[in-house]
Amino acid sequence: MAKRIELKGLEMYLLPQKALYIPSYQLLVISDWHLGKLSHFRREGLFVPAPAAEEEFERLDILLQELQVKEVVFLGDLFHSQWNSDWEKLKAYINLHAQQTLRFTLTKGNHDILKDHHFENFSLRVKSEVILSEGIVLSHEPLPDLPSYMVNIVGHIHPGCLIGAGARQSFRLPCFHLKDRVLTMPAFGKFTGLHIMKPEPQADIYAVVNDAVILVS
Repeated sequence: MAKRIELKGLEMYLLPQKALYIPSYQLLVISDWHLGKLSHFRREGLFVPAPAAEEEFERLDILLQELQVKEVVFLGDLFHSQWNSDWEKLKAYINLHAQQTLRFTLTKGNHDILKDHHFENFSLRVKSEVILSEGIVLSHEPLPDLPSYMVNIVGHIHPGCLIGAGARQSFRLPCFHLKDRVLTMPAFGKFTGLHIMKPEPQADIYAVVNDAVILVS
């Protein structure tokens, strides 16, 4: 079950698939996918599961089938570090969907370090940020000196929270974190760590619990 919120009067939904949907723009926002991460680690000699890029694309396909989407914005760290063959699979996937009047945009993150020639023949716009008319700006990291009339939707830190389960047990869960006009999204990637956010009176924490997003703090 998605969680409905409003920012600057704009309706949006926090999705249990760790994505954000803005109906009035038919806009799907995804952060920190880190595609190619497993291939990168295996090349470095680390024992990790075999990469399965097609399974990752299926996760996005489900959202595109369930929602009315005209544009997908990736909030940075779309790809993990240096080039590997998963990048070509991503290009083929996006180019195929872009032929169906779907637009893809990347706001570059610190892991998006590929050379310009890797973006050739690729239906992906690359920008520093995306600004919506309501005064909402989408970027990988929080913008410095954000004007008081704006709200920033970001990724980068892979926010998580601890949920107590009794008997001194707790669960680490991905979450959406809202504080000081900055909404931080969880990482869409399956193989990313969590930065545990501490509960604060002035912050809202929305935990992703199975197929629901729940306000926990």
